Amino acid sequence: TNTMLTAWVVMAFLVIISVLATRRMSLVPESRLQNLMEMIIEFVLDIVERTAGAKAGRLIFPLIATLFIFILTANWFGILPGVGTITLCDPHHPDHCVPIFRAATSDLNMTAAMALIAVVTVQVVGVMFNGISGYLKELSTPLLLTPIHIIGELSHVISLSARLFGNIFGGEILLVVMFALVPYVVPAVFMGLELFFGFIQALIFTVLTTVYISLAASGHGGGEEAHA
Repeated sequence: TNTMLTAWVVMAFLVIISVLATRRMSLVPESRLQNLMEMIIEFVLDIVERTAGAKAGRLIFPLIATLFIFILTANWFGILPGVGTITLCDPHHPDHCVPIFRAATSDLNMTAAMALIAVVTVQVVGVMFNGISGYLKELSTPLLLTPIHIIGELSHVISLSARLFGNIFGGEILLVVMFALVPYVVPAVFMGLELFFGFIQALIFTVLTTVYISLAASGHGGGEEAHA
């Protein structure tokens, strides 16, 4: 699909940037690209360690940083000229045209997949820090609320995926409508807002994921140990 194609383009872009930023790494950054990437990494690491503690934070940092950088890049990629506006039409049905590229996070399949990864990680971390018995005890205490606990865990998939999808998809539609109604000046203002909202949505997704993992790790004293 067009969103999957865009996701692969975003991943290829991030791989190239990572190679360029790290091929001549030095303790004191000599290139602006390495300095920029270190700023981003330090920003995410600070959030993760403040939320989940040093032990759990370092453990989940690769996942959280990957989610943040990918979501942010995918959100901003959707604002580039041509994304969502260059279309491919069916020769047998000229009225049926679809964009060649669309923002990857404007597809619920993409956001749901990332949300599933996040929620599965929450369960894995819960078992790692509390053991299987501790994890099951946390899930079944009190026993009557076990179904509610399970539904609550599953609802995280919906909340994470729907929030990101809804905001990015809505912003995509808004930009298309504004460009059709008032070209150039007014849409430029909305593009600035979309850049801001793209950052906020990436931050919300990763912070909520970190909070869920932190709560899973903190059962029966795990959080205090990690903070120490």
